[in-house]
Parts: sequence; C-alpha cells; structure tokens
Amino acid sequence: MAKKKGSGKKKPAGKKTGSKNPPALKEEVVDEEIILGSDEPELSNAIAEVLGDKKEKKKDTRKIPKKYKAALLKYQTDGLDTAKLEDLIENASVKKIRGGFRAFEESLEAIENIKATLEDMELTGLEADVEELTKLLSNPNTFEDAAVKFKELKLKQKAICIHNELDKMVLPAMKEKVAEMKARLDAMEGMDTIEADMKELCREYKEAYAEEGIMAHVSSGEPAPAKPAAPKGKKANMIVKDIFLLYKDGRFISHHTNRVVSKDQQKVLFADLKTGRNFLRSPKYVPHKLNIIPVEKRHILVQSGKFTVAIMITEGAVDPWTERIVMKVLTLMEKEDAQELRAWNGEVASLKSSGKYMQALLFACMKLSKK
Repeated sequence: MAKKKGSGKKKPAGKKTGSKNPPALKEEVVDEEIILGSDEPELSNAIAEVLGDKKEKKKDTRKIPKKYKAALLKYQTDGLDTAKLEDLIENASVKKIRGGFRAFEESLEAIENIKATLEDMELTGLEADVEELTKLLSNPNTFEDAAVKFKELKLKQKAICIHNELDKMVLPAMKEKVAEMKARLDAMEGMDTIEADMKELCREYKEAYAEEGIMAHVSSGEPAPAKPAAPKGKKANMIVKDIFLLYKDGRFISHHTNRVVSKDQQKVLFADLKTGRNFLRSPKYVPHKLNIIPVEKRHILVQSGKFTVAIMITEGAVDPWTERIVMKVLTLMEKEDAQELRAWNGEVASLKSSGKYMQALLFACMKLSKK
C-alpha cells in the first residue's frame, strides 16, 4: 500500500529547523566584519581627501594697512616697547590691530599730558615719587600703572600745599583746629573731605584775622587820634547799637546788630538809616572820613570806602579810634569782593565777604567800648 503524501505531523509555521542557510549567514556576517575592519584606513583617507585636513595651517589672507607697519617702525625708531603691537600685526585680525594701535596712541598722548602737568607742579619733597613715575611714563604699555602713580602723586602734592598753608595760620585762636587738620593730612585719609574742610577753615581764619587786625589798632602803642567833638554832659564809652552797610549809591546791602529790636525801636532805627542815607547827598558829607551826625542822645556815624558806606548808630562819646577801625574793615572787605563791587548788580549773595567783616566790626566795637 502506497504511503500518502503529506503524512506525518506538520511543523509549526515560522519555525525552521535543520535549515542549510543559517551557517552560511553567520559566515557572511563574520566576513563582513573582517572586510570593514580591513578597509577602515582607506575610508579615513577618502574622507580626508573629500573634507580636507582640518589640522592644516590656514593661509594668512589678512590685508594689513601699510600705515600700521609704518607706525610700528616709527615707534621702534623712537625706542618704544612695541612687543604687543608686533604680536598684533603677526597674529590678530585687522580690527584688533586697529584697536591696539589706537590704544597705544592714546597712551602716548596721555603720557605727554602728564609730563606737561608735572612741569607746572611744585614737586619739592616728592623727588622719589617723580623718579618712579618717570620710569613708568617711558613705556606706553605701563601707562595704567603710571596713571595710578600720578594720581597718588597729585594727592601727596595737595597734602604738602595744604600743610604749608596751615603753617601760615599762626593765630592762637586757631591753633587747635590747625593741629587737628595737620593730623588728618598725615593720615592721608579722605582728601576730598579734607579739601572741603580746609576751605571752611580758611574762611574761619580770615574772620579771626580780621578781628585780630582790627583789635591790633585798639591795643597798639600808637598815639590816639584827636577826639572828635562830643555832646556836652557826662561822657560814656561808645556803644555801637547797629551797623548798616550800603552801596556807594545808597542801595541797602545788610544790617548787623547784637540786640533784639522792638517795633517802636524799628521806626527810630530806620529813621536814623534814612538820615544817614540822605546825608550822603548833602554838601556836608566828606567821603572816606568819619562823619558824625548828633541825634538826641546818640550819634549817626557815616564813613565810606571806595565802593561801600558804613552807617553806625552809636551811643556815648565817639571813640577816637573809630575812623581808623572802620576804614580798615571797609578796605579789607572791598579788597576781597572787588570784582563784584565794581559794578554791583544788587545781588547780596554775590558779596561773600561783607557779612563776616561787618560782624567783625561790630565785635571790635564791643571790645572797644570795654577798653
């Protein structure tokens, strides 16, 4: 009996057993790996030929303007250190070269400005600092260090100038403040603050000097001037109640007093001011001399300088020193404010010295009354 075709168990679909193909496939994979490995150098060379060698040095395609090479040659001829500029021309872009040469030229210009400033400075006692700065200025590449050194030098020079100015302040009344300022200078801390405080100290010293100068007339051994005529009756020391300062044409500048003035006293006071102002226009008025106007139990004193007039309301006998003292104060005051007083525009604030000198005059007259 013949066997039926297709008899026996069927193998599941998708599963292959005993196939002849797998060994051959495995061998191909192995051969493929061998082939790829053996061809790798040739593939690398091929890629290199297509992409080029990135390590290959690029050609210098920069177009450096001739002016930079010419400038470099000039700087070298002048004996300047040009190492940085040479490196820029050799390796940097044109933009960086341009910036480098500009900075170098600016340093040279700044160095010349510093040298010119040094020629106008008083540098006694700073010789070592100047020598160090000069060395730094010889090389534009060290300009930043030179700028710092120059700033330090200027501060030291300012300190010396202020110290010399303090040495001239010899009034006993200012001794303590002068010593304090010198101590701050030696510490060299906060020069901006020191300069501002020094201006204030100079102002205080001028006021003190004005008072001392005025009182020197009172206490000097000079013979007293001839006494002006005084009203009959018991003579008393002169007491200055008020001082008015006017411009030479009669315009009001300031009023100075050491008392509280009531409303009734104000009427009398301004009546006296009007009397003194009107006297300036009368034929009896004598410029630059002490004019005495008797009014009841007081006097109105009128005296002028070159630009200003002082009107003083006093009681008691007029002191023979009054004319000299008032003239000295007006002269000192007008000397300081001369520029503003020549053509005064009416701005009281522009007359910076008037207030302190009128106060000094009032203070001196108070001392005079106790003499």
